Formats: sequence, structure tokens, C-alpha cells
Amino acid sequence: MRDSLLLLMTPGMSLEKWDSVGQLSREINYYEELSKKSGLKLVIFSYGRHDSKYDLPGIVVLTMPAWIPLKIPYRAQNFIYDISSLVIYRKFFKHIRICKTNQFSAASFGVLLKLIFRIPLVVRMGYYYSHFLPISYKRRLEERLAFKTADLILTTSPEATSSIRTNYNIVSEKIETIFNSINLQRFKPLNLNKEWDFIFVGRLEQQKNIPLVLEVMNRIGGKSLIIGEGSLDYLVKNAIQQNPGIAWLNRVDNVELPTYYSKSKCFLLLSNYEGNPKVLLEAMACGILCIGSDAPGIRECINHNVNGILVQKEIDNIVITIQKLFLNQSKVVEICKNGVSWTTTNCEYSKNIDKELSFYSKLPGILKGYSSTVYKSFTE
Repeated sequence: MRDSLLLLMTPGMSLEKWDSVGQLSREINYYEELSKKSGLKLVIFSYGRHDSKYDLPGIVVLTMPAWIPLKIPYRAQNFIYDISSLVIYRKFFKHIRICKTNQFSAASFGVLLKLIFRIPLVVRMGYYYSHFLPISYKRRLEERLAFKTADLILTTSPEATSSIRTNYNIVSEKIETIFNSINLQRFKPLNLNKEWDFIFVGRLEQQKNIPLVLEVMNRIGGKSLIIGEGSLDYLVKNAIQQNPGIAWLNRVDNVELPTYYSKSKCFLLLSNYEGNPKVLLEAMACGILCIGSDAPGIRECINHNVNGILVQKEIDNIVITIQKLFLNQSKVVEICKNGVSWTTTNCEYSKNIDKELSFYSKLPGILKGYSSTVYKSFTE
């Protein structure tokens, strides 16, 4: 009996890695609710070796066997795991009713499972950069194969949806945009004293424009908080030595983030590009002023001067914009309220799960035998 939903994690990703950056509860809670509402058991295909240590009642976690050598390149490890799992986990795959990727990079294995076990495939991506970054001919072929083979395609970006539909001739019924979901019972405005003028949450990598973030914090002054870790952590350490007003936490669990957001006046995200950044959505939901670069992924969330502020990635422009805005508190209050309203409309946890299941119901028999009242408002 096919009674399960299979989540394919990104190659190289694991529950342990999610936990290490404080994202485990955020990711698992969504899929638990999706599984519950669909009436399907949840099976997670992880690339971790130690994920069995997590106590997740009702969830089956498939992990990489210990016999796969650690000394070989990780891509080789993943390849051996993918191929061997077709035999090792065959009994689980035979019970899968629908397979969903967490990111596009898992799509190739999803295609393989569909061809061998005839499992309907949903290619979901929170990150899709091919609509604004150049890609190789090989990657273009991989995308064409995945998008043509998939039964459904789910993106978090309207720009990505439009690009995929146009470049690969995908019919509109097969592809849908649903913004990332936020637990608005957790991420909401809290009446807390402001301890920091600026907060940044995310990976300390070049994509996030960390040098520019630090320069803004230094130029405007006040107190700032950085939460995250990555290859550019040395820049943060250097900045702290020069500016005692900057504080740094390399890890905060997702359930604790609302407190940090609400103790901050302004959230900064000056990335070169984004998918559909959850940290931005979380900050908006907490009712703080959000300032983002006019870049893909960010400009799809921020309507300039309405629910946030878009800036060019140039230090003087950013500093002047922020200083002027801080002098107009009535405008700041209006923008913050609009940010909360926007996330309520587009990112509410339960609504988005219902939208996703409504999208799945386009496939005959996927939700057969389960109540359709959940989907009524979306399918009428």
C-alpha cells in the first residue's frame, strides 16, 4: 500500500546539519504538519549518518550506511548512497505515494525513483538561480530533464516560475509559486525593549555581502547583533575588535529567533541574490523595519517604501536612506505594520500547507481517501 510522502533532502544535507544551524525545528514542523494534513506517513531521505539519534515520533528517517567510505569525495559518497539505496530501502520506496524534493539538487534522484518505482515527483526549490545567473549547458540539460519528468513543480519565487515556464515550455497547471511558510504563532510582534539598532541573521558568506553589512553597522553606529556562521566569520571577529557595539552569536535555535528580532529596530539583508529568504520573512512577521538590497529574491518580498525598504548596494546610499528613515518614526511604524500584514497574506504556515496540498490534488489519486474539505477554498 502506498501510504507515505517521501522528502528528499539536498545531497550532503542531514537532520544533524539542520540542527547545527538551528533550523531543525523549523523544517521538521512544516513537514510534520504537511504529512498530518495529507494523511500520509512521512519518510525522510537524509544524507546524514547519525540522524537516527533524533527522536521524531511517526517519522521514518533513511540514513547513509556506515560502510560508505568517509575518505572519498562527498559527491562519490552521495552517488554510492543514491544507487545502493535503491536496493537497501526498496521496501520503503514501494510504499511512497508522492516524492518531494526539498531543493532542486535532489531532483535527479527523484527522477530515478520515478522511473524505477513509478513514484509521482514534485520538484520543489527554495533556491533557483538559473533565471538570473548563467549556467552551463550540462546544468541546462539537467533542468530540462527534471522539469519535463516531474509531475509538479513548486517554487518560492514568481520570477523563477515565470522563467521555468518560458524557458522549458511548462504548462501553467504544472507549476505553482508558494512563498516560504512562517509559523506566525511564533513569529509575531513582541513588546520588548530594543537592545540593538541592527540585526543580521544568516550564513556568513560572500553571497550575503557581509563586508557591506558590517560597513553599514560601523558607519551608522549604535549596537548591532549578528547571528550566523560561515567562511567569513573572521570579518565579524575583526569588526568586533574595532567596534564594541557589534555582538555576535554563531548559532540561535529557530524557536528563539523571535525574541532577538523583536529586540532589534532594523533587520539588514544586503545579499547579492536570494531564493525566498526565510530570515527576511521572519523579521517582517515580527514587525521590525526590514531593509534589503534591490536583488532577486528580496525584491519579490519587499515592496519599496510600503512593507520594507529596498536599497542599492552602495554604502552612502544605504546610510543616507537609513538615517532619513530613522527621523520619520511614523513612516517606520506604517512600514512595519505592512510587513506583518504581507507575511500574514503570503506566508502563513497553515494556509500555505493547504495551498500545497491543493496543488498536489491535481494528480489523480494522490489524496484519494482523505478529506477534501481542507482544500475547498482553493479548488472551488
